Amino acid sequence: MSAETSPLYQVVVESGRDRGRVFAIPAAGARVGRDKQNDVALPDPLLSRHHCRFEMHGGELWVVDLASANQTHVNDKAVEESRLQPGDTVRVGDTVMRISRLAAAAQQPPIDLGLDRGRESPAGRHNLRPLLWTVAGICVLTIGTVLIWQYFFGNKGAPESRPVADAQDFSLQIRYEKVEADPTSVFRYEMALAPNGILAVRIDDLNPKRDNHPRKEGRIKDDERIRELAREILASGFFQLDSSYAGINPQAGALNSWDLTIAVGRKVHRCRVESRLEPEVFRAVRERLETFSKNELGIWAIQFSRDKLVELAAETFRVGRKSYDERDIQYGNLCQAIKKFKEAAFYLQTVEPKPEYYPEIADAQRRAVEDLDRRYQDQNFRADRAINMAEWQNAARELRILRDLIPDRDDDRYKDATRKLIDVEQHLKARK
Repeated sequence: MSAETSPLYQVVVESGRDRGRVFAIPAAGARVGRDKQNDVALPDPLLSRHHCRFEMHGGELWVVDLASANQTHVNDKAVEESRLQPGDTVRVGDTVMRISRLAAAAQQPPIDLGLDRGRESPAGRHNLRPLLWTVAGICVLTIGTVLIWQYFFGNKGAPESRPVADAQDFSLQIRYEKVEADPTSVFRYEMALAPNGILAVRIDDLNPKRDNHPRKEGRIKDDERIRELAREILASGFFQLDSSYAGINPQAGALNSWDLTIAVGRKVHRCRVESRLEPEVFRAVRERLETFSKNELGIWAIQFSRDKLVELAAETFRVGRKSYDERDIQYGNLCQAIKKFKEAAFYLQTVEPKPEYYPEIADAQRRAVEDLDRRYQDQNFRADRAINMAEWQNAARELRILRDLIPDRDDDRYKDATRKLIDVEQHLKARK
């Protein structure tokens, strides 16, 4: 492996279910998530299926959040993307990873032919001279023979020389269309990437109660991101798929279809899936393209129909209410409920008219926030009382409960409890 393709960085998992695991970041980068198809699959239930991606840009390591539910944190700060330095920590879900730089590969020592030994005796050098003169004579004779042969015969029937093949062409063009239709509505999502790097997304949401046509486009300024996407698609197996996969519509007038055409250099392939489950390779490429457009154009909700957003909000709201009902079972459930209520409200930001249960989301979030504030005040009082009475063991226990109650490491209350816990643990060490 050449120095240009050898990994420069490695990641060490410091906490989480995979604690102690080490993996290197290749030049092509590495995607991290809960799904087994990721380059680095982590069994962390708080991770998104495709959570973040480590990328190399000009010898520098970056991490890019893939619109994950629980965000990606660099040194305990939520980021969309961030350049990384050795020693930085990246937290995804309950997993904390530390970045380190790999040592440069040791240079191979030069091969010693025994022809340049400074301490060799004159007798030794004298003994080599006959051999060297013989080798030189053979070389001169061989070169002379080749030149004579080419002078008389070299231009007769010799095959034409072929130029060295150019580097692989990673220019990328994409056209992707998704259609979801029933007898009362049609939702169409279209994404296109042009050869000049212009990425465009278009939505047509047709319904008797609404007529929505959002558009957004922008230029991809980093050509390496396009080349990297092209390499991923080439390696995915997309070009080996059949051109069509068709099923049976579940009802008259209904249609669910995905139509994807990709050109990498001169290699072009079109694949259409209609009214059936997508092949796994097709699904993975489609989701990668949707994520790519979402990250590059800063879009999210516009790529889903109103019905899909309402469905996502309803499911998230249900999970939030379940966490709230179980707030006495596990300390972190109350904070988790608040996060889910916020997420459900986010799904419905662009939805009009709002579903009937929308006011319930705001009311549930308000009650959960008030409940969390009240519990925090009570727990913080117990911790401070133990500290003031120098009951260090009890204080440490109360502070750990406090951190479990507020598990968000970006929350000032979590940070305050952590500072107190560090001080208390120092008192405990001093007593031993």
